[in-house]
Amino acid sequence: MTFSCLNIMRPTPRCYPTAYFLALIVLIAYCVWQQHDLDHHLRGKSQRQTAGNINVDQAIAVDNHLPPPPSVTHTIKVSYVTSFWAKVIGEEEINPHRREVEAALLANIHNPHFDQVVVYLATEDNAESCLDFRQAMSDLSRQVLSMTAEESNELLAKKVKCLDVQAGQPSYYQMFSDALSDEVIGDVVVLANADIAFDDSMSLARFLNPDVLAVLSTHGFSNKMTTNIKNIYEEMMGTNYITDVEQRSGHPGSWEIDRCAESRFSWDTWIFHKSKLMGTLKEDNFKRLSKTNELVPFYMNESGAENAALWAIEQSYPFSSTYNVCDRIQSWHFHLTSARDKQARQTPWLRVGDENSPLFSSPGFVPPRPYGFPQKASAGEPPSCDRIESCFLSEYYMLHRTPVSSGAELRSSIDHSQSLLK
Repeated sequence: MTFSCLNIMRPTPRCYPTAYFLALIVLIAYCVWQQHDLDHHLRGKSQRQTAGNINVDQAIAVDNHLPPPPSVTHTIKVSYVTSFWAKVIGEEEINPHRREVEAALLANIHNPHFDQVVVYLATEDNAESCLDFRQAMSDLSRQVLSMTAEESNELLAKKVKCLDVQAGQPSYYQMFSDALSDEVIGDVVVLANADIAFDDSMSLARFLNPDVLAVLSTHGFSNKMTTNIKNIYEEMMGTNYITDVEQRSGHPGSWEIDRCAESRFSWDTWIFHKSKLMGTLKEDNFKRLSKTNELVPFYMNESGAENAALWAIEQSYPFSSTYNVCDRIQSWHFHLTSARDKQARQTPWLRVGDENSPLFSSPGFVPPRPYGFPQKASAGEPPSCDRIESCFLSEYYMLHRTPVSSGAELRSSIDHSQSLLK
């Protein structure tokens, strides 16, 4: 009789309360287990939705020139690569443009959309080294941006890679080769002149379509640049340029040509996926005929050299498009001083008058064929998109972007009358 109440399938009348109690306990236990399983399922679904929302928010933030949410871990890294000439030890009179270059470098070092800044420092026997360069950037970070010594040194140690180069100013071939070295950790490389400063629109570089070669014409120097970029220039150079440098006729508040709006045949910046050019560069493609009929390398500050370099790059990898994306990513030129780079080269291009010659070119500054006529951009037009939907941004970005009708699609702060895509 003692254990008869455990037979809950056929209990005796006096055991009914005990049987009901046991059944209730089993039912409660089952419900608790089911609730736990449901909560676990909902948490997993919520996390997946949150991750998806972060990706969408990241794309929207980029569209509006805003930095991505801090919770987003970037898998694609972006490296900025440039060349700078070392200061001569004991030199009393400093080239004023050097100070402008330092201002641009400071702006780019503190640009959150660059994961790495690589500076190839062209040095001489009596010139300063990368150690001096780092100290100068640390000092400027404290003076201009009010950082502590600890903060500036930590940032420079984490983000800046300076390499002493004894060969002097690098040629275009050397610059692209340097951009592909193991020292550059970025998946996407932004290769540019050292006096070019970038704003938050550089966030879009992370989403570059791997099969697109992007170039940027600069917006010059004007009141349209973002406040943080302009403040760095004025903190280091002062505001005398407002009265000392003549504003461009018909362009109030502008002190230098906006090539993106007026002349897209010239550019100072290259953006590409490093993997596409690895092991493909041919040095002979980065040489041209001088007037002495010799093949010689060309450099960034030669007129028309970017056209020749573009031709050389297009021989290295069959990019689907070469696209001047200056309407989407804005760059600013810090060069209001009259002094030019002491290493500027003016070696004339060889010109051939015979129209039947493959090197024939009409008079002008553009280098002769084939250099002046890139494969992905027809003659008479700047580099443009071949395919609209996948021309510049990656499929991931196109998938997660906010529709244009919502108003979140990126719009350039500069109003151009001409269409972005030709």
